Amino acid sequence: MRLLGQIFAVLAAVALVAPASAQTYGNGMTRGGYGGPMRGGGYGVVPGLLLPAIAAGAAAAAAQGEEEPPPRRRHTPARQKIASPHPLPHSTPQKPAPKKPERKQILAASARLDLPRKGETRLEPREALVVFRSGVDDRQIAALARRQKLEPAQFRDIALLGQRVYRLRYFDDRPLEGVLKALAREPAIASVQPNYVYALADDARPAAPAPQTAAESAAPASYASAMLHLPEAHRVADGKGVRVALIDSAIDLNHPEIAGSVVAQFDVAAAPAKPSRHGAGMAAAIAGHRQIDGGAPGAELLAARAFDETGDGARAVGLDLLAALDWAVGQKARIVNMSFAGPADPLLAKMLEAAAARKIVLIAAAGNDGPGAPPAFPGADPHVIAVSAVDEQSRLYDRANRGGYVALAAPGVDVLVAAPGGAYDLTSGTSVACAEVSGVAALLLEKAPNLDGPAMRRLLRDSAAALKGAPDAGAGLADAQAALQRAR
Repeated sequence: MRLLGQIFAVLAAVALVAPASAQTYGNGMTRGGYGGPMRGGGYGVVPGLLLPAIAAGAAAAAAQGEEEPPPRRRHTPARQKIASPHPLPHSTPQKPAPKKPERKQILAASARLDLPRKGETRLEPREALVVFRSGVDDRQIAALARRQKLEPAQFRDIALLGQRVYRLRYFDDRPLEGVLKALAREPAIASVQPNYVYALADDARPAAPAPQTAAESAAPASYASAMLHLPEAHRVADGKGVRVALIDSAIDLNHPEIAGSVVAQFDVAAAPAKPSRHGAGMAAAIAGHRQIDGGAPGAELLAARAFDETGDGARAVGLDLLAALDWAVGQKARIVNMSFAGPADPLLAKMLEAAAARKIVLIAAAGNDGPGAPPAFPGADPHVIAVSAVDEQSRLYDRANRGGYVALAAPGVDVLVAAPGGAYDLTSGTSVACAEVSGVAALLLEKAPNLDGPAMRRLLRDSAAALKGAPDAGAGLADAQAALQRAR
């Protein structure tokens, strides 16, 4: 009996201790998941430098000797299933619950991956634009970048999308497509794509000699203005109070044709650039008010510099265009002029869709890559009005892109424009034609402020003059006077 009593005492002690041990283990388990929301924002990050917060996260991760601590797993002994010797007579056997895939597979499968078209060269060959999932913090981004052998060079907070877009780069010889695919498999990434490159849509070598002074410019000044019927239209409206954003290269604020028209500026780089030929020319085509009869001399220009002019022409990367467009929307632009062309970009397409939903009129150059070229973007985007170019005899510009996405045309061969330093120049291309139509659109918005993009497209096309010798010029030549007569 004494022996049985001792056995019962030991069993009772074990029963009391076991629950306490299990409870302690349960409370001590590490919680999984991502950290808190990301901090920081704006345009304060200088391109080419490692992001400070991410650099700190990388240092902390390196000091610990691991990228992310693995979660501790609780060991649960397998339970033995015992069949009931007397099953219920009306019971229905239940199917086992389907096995859920791991979270990593779910996230990786839903990441958006955009690969460049075969042979596409209009991109940065060792860069990717990445959007991370909500809750991914700087330390995790640093660990991912180190794991993928990438440098986080820059980010921009894009208010119109409600997203932070990162620019990641590398310096070895890995093919870009392989790097993009590897990033798309990362659970922390929501979307990944190339950083595409865009060019200004003009011809740097006009056919006629360029005038240098206001006196020399007086004779050819009437060519584009007369074709668009601007003198008649300006008796009704001049675009007063309508904000037109010009996403381009740097302009000359002191040029007599532009002075007083610019109400706000934005620069993607920390240091301002010197005034450029293209930027000054497009600004004058929109709002010129001295020797040049701009489309809307009373319009308010929002000058967003995203392009750098070099000896090989002017170029801008996709991330800078996103930032410039985001700024223009924040400045309450009613029209955005995009006298540039390049490849299709998923992030830019989302931006254009969001801007169009706010009734912003988007106008772009059709492109200067020639008759056999593929559609040029952003002109070929369905939310954008694409403009081609014709000469003084209403013949289509020989280098203009063709295609059903072209809405209409405007003068674009040897057109007089402003040049830096108070000078004048001649330019050819769909760039200047696009700027002229942006000016006409400002006249229409002054008279009919409720016009949105689709309504503006219909009005411009319905009022355009048909061109028999230019079947690829969309609906024909823009006509400011006829469009104002139809505007309500």
